[in-house]
Amino acid sequence: MKRSARAILLAVVPATLFVGACQPKKPKNSAELLLTERMAQVLLRENRPQDAEKAFREVIKDDPKNPEVQDGLGLSLLMQSRFEESLPYFDKAVDLAPHNASYRNNRGVALMELGKYKEAAADFGAAEQSVNADDRLSATINQGRLSQRQGKYADAEKDFTNALARDPQSFAATFGRASARESAGDLEGAAEDYLAAIKLDPTSAQANLRLGLVLVNLKQTDLGRRYLQRAVDLDPMGDTGAQARLLLESSKKS
Repeated sequence: MKRSARAILLAVVPATLFVGACQPKKPKNSAELLLTERMAQVLLRENRPQDAEKAFREVIKDDPKNPEVQDGLGLSLLMQSRFEESLPYFDKAVDLAPHNASYRNNRGVALMELGKYKEAAADFGAAEQSVNADDRLSATINQGRLSQRQGKYADAEKDFTNALARDPQSFAATFGRASARESAGDLEGAAEDYLAAIKLDPTSAQANLRLGLVLVNLKQTDLGRRYLQRAVDLDPMGDTGAQARLLLESSKKS
């Protein structure tokens, strides 16, 4: 018996759909790649590393030899504390653009977080030779953090002081030197730097927390409690706010 034209059409359509679904996804053109890459960079600046990771992974499929994309994907993983995973992408970025100090800085941070201090120092040292002033500043700050991580507080203070000589308005360098001074037992110097850091960024809950703790240890309890309370107000649901709340309770009992 002959099948109707409608029955034949219904039989063909699913097969056609199946074949279409199996076809490989067409690669994006250069304009689409650039748009996605820019979107990923914006997501990084907005502190949305998981979304940035997805976007960078889309771009890297069609543009694997773009060092900016390799570095961006590494940075998105670094911001998620996925340090080991970030290294191959930073390695690739450095291989593709060995003179880019920003890539060296980022890889150095990942190496530092993994406890590979010698390799991290080599990357920071290379970045300090950059012709770009911002890259040199970042390298000096990172070297200070590395010294701090290794317990070399005098070296860390020197590195952060050098960074401040280049940029007196650097919050990272000011806060870093405060931490180095606090670790070395120079509480007065630390309090001075933490206060300077707060003036540079009044919204920093961490700076308010550290200054509050230093002031309490200096027996300036009432003033210290004011900064601890400010840390709670700035970060009511976060870890910094929780730490400040515990310190407030502790200082009240004492």
